Amino acid sequence: MIENLPPWIYSDNELPKSVQDCEAKISALEFTIKDIELQIEIRELELRTGNSRHNSSFDFEKWKVQALRAKQTHFYLLNAYTYWMIKNSSAPIDTNEKLRMLIELLIEEPADFTLKAARLLK
Repeated sequence: MIENLPPWIYSDNELPKSVQDCEAKISALEFTIKDIELQIEIRELELRTGNSRHNSSFDFEKWKVQALRAKQTHFYLLNAYTYWMIKNSSAPIDTNEKLRMLIELLIEEPADFTLKAARLLK
């Protein structure tokens, strides 16, 4: 547990079952955070262009507070899962091993190549 995170992060969410499960949770959280950012940007542009789904800028600001709280919650979870991953992963891979694994990824060309390569190169 990370001391500065709210306790409900741990009581309301399951621990990962494996490193792979944790990687999947982290990936999903990263995409969710990006989606929330995109939704905020879209709605801000809609409001500025006069084509808003909100009745007023006040309604938009109320919605934005909720979106930012959701983003904060997802960052809390991302923090907790990343911490769990670091604590439960094996020792860091040396540079030669990373290069070998990167070459294997290049040869295999999986659909999620970019994600796997980014994680490998961290």
